[in-house]
Amino acid sequence: MKRAVLVGAGTLAGVAALVVLNPEAGSAGAGAGAGSTAVASGSTSSGASSSTGTSSGSVKDGTYTGDAVDVGRGYGTMQVEVTVTGGRVVDVTALAVPQNDPRSAQISSEAVPMLVQQAIAAQSASIAGLSGATYTSNGFAQSLRSALVQAGLAA
Repeated sequence: MKRAVLVGAGTLAGVAALVVLNPEAGSAGAGAGAGSTAVASGSTSSGASSSTGTSSGSVKDGTYTGDAVDVGRGYGTMQVEVTVTGGRVVDVTALAVPQNDPRSAQISSEAVPMLVQQAIAAQSASIAGLSGATYTSNGFAQSLRSALVQAGLAA
């Protein structure tokens, strides 16, 4: 009986670790709902990227707009803008987030600030993402990566 309890506890601990440490945030999970809304002025819903900046080596300071990414499953579009100063990411702004219904709006309003913190802390698009906002997290990371490529901070 003691062995069964230990095995069960170990299994739960392992599963919990996988959920918390999911760096790629696979396709399982709820994500946010369909549709997207701009949450900052100057957003574009096309897939085009734009940038303004000055060059310092291969990293260019400035503001870079990531690609508008369809997060999948009809949930909508995610797009971010990245500000680089001194070769470091100093700000990330969500230009468009999935939020077609009250639940999607709630998920986006809770997830995006945490994803921004992860991106600034990581100084890359290699973020952990958030359980319960998997599709939003993946779209955020993809848009972030495209902006960082423009800035010379990613390959």
